Amino acid sequence: MSYLPNRGDIVHLNFDPASGREMKGPHFGLVVSGKTFNQQGLAMICPISQGAAAVARTYGTIVTLMGAGTDTQGSVHCHQLKSLDWRARKVSLKETVPQFILDDVLARVQAILLD
Repeated sequence: MSYLPNRGDIVHLNFDPASGREMKGPHFGLVVSGKTFNQQGLAMICPISQGAAAVARTYGTIVTLMGAGTDTQGSVHCHQLKSLDWRARKVSLKETVPQFILDDVLARVQAILLD
């Protein structure tokens, strides 16, 4: 096995198939699950987009990468967390986010799931 996604990694993969208001096509995403879970072939990933997401910003479910020191720019969409088969989607590593970004994303995901 070559690359194994880890919590905090920004990866590139295809989010299709998707429907409705779900993120579609190839995008970067932030892995929020750890290696122990991911080694089974699935990973929990929040998509990253450079598009406008006014409603998501209103509800506080977006974390910006602006000023984070990453090459990847845009916003992490915590409200679109998905469990994805990273092997079938041919995931590739781009970079790793700083801890403060990961902490912010995990707190927002927790708020969504535990509300």
